[in-house]
Order: sequence, then C-alpha cells, then structure tokens
Amino acid sequence: MESKIAYLNAELAAVAEREKKREEKERKREEEIAVAKEVKSKRNILPPCPDSSDENDKSDKESEGDENGTSDKESESD
Repeated sequence: MESKIAYLNAELAAVAEREKKREEKERKREEEIAVAKEVKSKRNILPPCPDSSDENDKSDKESEGDENGTSDKESESD
C-alpha cells in the first residue's frame, strides 16, 4: 500500500511539473503575440517615410527629365 502511495505521489508531482511547463510555454507564446501586435500597430501609426513625399517625387521627375535630355544629346554627338 505504501509503495502505491509513493508511486501516486511521484505521478502527481510529474503531472504538476508538466502542467507548470505547459503554462509557462503558453504564457511565453501570449507575450510573443502581444509584442507582435504592438509592433504591427506601431507600424500602422508611423507617418510615411519623408523620401516618399510628393515634393521629392516632383524634384526626382524634373531631374530625371534633365538627365534624359542630357544623355540624348550625348548619344547624338557620339
């Protein structure tokens, strides 16, 4: 009878340890999900990069036109 009690106590301790590990893994997973959601929401809140503003697009188009015109003249003279 005593050996049965010792066996059941050992099983109970093993089950408690497995449950503790499972809860710890679940908590870590929930933390990772929360961090991922926070990163995603910050990404949605941040303003667009200044490089992609309309003013820069206009100046880029103007400079591209100049470069293309210059390169056409250079190729004609060759």
